Amino acid sequence: MALSKKIRSYLVKGGMLCFLCCLLLFPDTALAGAKSGLLLWFNQVLPSLLPFLIISSLLLSTGLSDSIALRLAPVLSPVFRCSASGCYAVVIGLLAGLPVGAKTISSLLLSGKITKKEGQYLLPLCNNPSPLFLLGFISVTVLERPDLRYAVLCIVTLSSVLAAKLTRPKTPSNEPRVSPISPKKSSFTFSFLLLDAAIEQAFSVLTKVGGYIVLFSVLAKLLEKLPLPSVFLSGLGSFLEITTGSTALASSSFPETLLLCLVTGFVTFGGLSTAAQTKSVLAGTKLPFAHYLITKFIAGLLAGLLMAGYLALR
Repeated sequence: MALSKKIRSYLVKGGMLCFLCCLLLFPDTALAGAKSGLLLWFNQVLPSLLPFLIISSLLLSTGLSDSIALRLAPVLSPVFRCSASGCYAVVIGLLAGLPVGAKTISSLLLSGKITKKEGQYLLPLCNNPSPLFLLGFISVTVLERPDLRYAVLCIVTLSSVLAAKLTRPKTPSNEPRVSPISPKKSSFTFSFLLLDAAIEQAFSVLTKVGGYIVLFSVLAKLLEKLPLPSVFLSGLGSFLEITTGSTALASSSFPETLLLCLVTGFVTFGGLSTAAQTKSVLAGTKLPFAHYLITKFIAGLLAGLLMAGYLALR
């Protein structure tokens, strides 16, 4: 056990030193990657996620989320087999996308509104690319197939739901249960102090997200220097960061059917950059991150297969 920790420590230290050497050896490439990552964060991520993060945080702090959860529970609880608060997380996650879904799960778990096992189940289900990202950037800009945009959205969502259900952990009998939301407890309180706190929290999350996007964009650019086939590099880039990676995949020589399946699968998985962003907003929750990665990997495989089936039946 001690030996494995020592080896892991050496690997991490070696990777950091190697990354630093690459920055010094290829400053122009690193600068280009940093610029593209920063522009991606500023032009797409910041304007699309900031309003959702502020509103989601405000709904939770004012108590309005409880009222929403009570009204959604009769419809969504039987479908997703989750609590009323879990239904709220499902809706916010599916509408706003990642990492808003993960942040909502984290807030609900830390406030005691959902259990750890429910949070573990809901995290890969709620933390997907946003509908705007899938309908616009992926379907229209990257794939240039606007006719498939709703198919891509449905396949990504369905595969995430199926994978979450397949890997759902069993709830132990001794796990503390959360109290159901009572209409009497769902009181609404608003103040500008709560709004200020919501804005501050939203920018804190987005600053972390921006840092991860820049770092992984730099890493993806540096990997292009490797003497490897472009097809392999585009797949590796998608595994690291879905935005730049999917663009590289689209410009590769893959047949169209295979390309559609690969992009859909990688986008559903989310890439290591998204995984790192998710990990950063889960601080303090003690949710098993390996379960999240395995579930998203399964979801990616399912998405590729579902896309292949859909194209075959068209």
